[in-house]
Amino acid sequence: MRFTVDVLFPGFTGKMAKGRLGWGTFALVRDGKHNILMDVGGPVIRVFVKQMLADHGLTCEDIDYIIISHGHADHSYNLDFFPGAEIVISKAEWEHMNDFESRDYSTAECTLPWLRAYKKRFITRDGEEIVPGMTTLLTPGHTPGSLSVLLDQGDGVTWALVGDAVKNRAELRSEYVLQTCDAQQSHESIVKIKQLATRILPGHDGWLTLKDGEIIPEGGNDVTLIYPEGITVNGGQHEVTLHID
Repeated sequence: MRFTVDVLFPGFTGKMAKGRLGWGTFALVRDGKHNILMDVGGPVIRVFVKQMLADHGLTCEDIDYIIISHGHADHSYNLDFFPGAEIVISKAEWEHMNDFESRDYSTAECTLPWLRAYKKRFITRDGEEIVPGMTTLLTPGHTPGSLSVLLDQGDGVTWALVGDAVKNRAELRSEYVLQTCDAQQSHESIVKIKQLATRILPGHDGWLTLKDGEIIPEGGNDVTLIYPEGITVNGGQHEVTLHID
C-alpha cells in the first residue's frame, strides 16, 4: 500500500432549517516522503488544527502540498496556517472564486488573500500527477472547479478523496446531488468516480467501500455534542451522539 490516509476531522452531513453544520472532511495523506492535506477544514475546527497535526507527529511547516477540493469555507478556511505548502487547486475553481459577479455564496472570502499569496499549481485535466501514485480528477458540479484525487494503492485498489463532489453515501447511491451549481455535471462526476474508485472518502461522510455494486459505509465519523454544566437536552442528557444510519 503506497499511501496512508488519516482522517483528522471526520466529515458529517446535515443542515439546519436556517443554516449548515459546516463539518467538512479534513484528511492527511502520507507516502513516506510527502505530507499532503486534503482540504484544511472550516472555522468549527480552527482552534484544533495544529493539535490534530501534532497528534500525528507533524507541524504546519511539515505539510508539502494542500489539495483544495473547492473554495467553500468548510473546506478551505484554515489555509493561512500553511504558508510553506504548495496549493493544488483546479484552474476552473480559481477562476470561479475570483469571479465576484457569478461565484456561489459559499465561497470563502477570507481564503482568497492566502490563495493569491501562496505558491499554487493549477490543475486543468485529469491524470496530473501530484506525487507518484496520486493523480487528479476533475469532478465539477458542486462547484465549477471541484477537484478530487485518486490514490493508486496497487493491486487494482484505488482510493478517491472527493471533497463535495460526493458529500455523503446518499449522493453516491442516488447519483443525485443537493447544493450543486450544475446537477448534470454532478451526476457525471459521481459516475466517473464510481467507475474508477474502490474506496471513497466524501466531503461530509466517512469512508465508503465499493464492492460488487454495493456501497459499504465504514463508520468512524460519529459526532458527539457536549453541553455545558446546567444544560441538558432530550430529557436530561449532557451528551448526544449523532450516527449516520
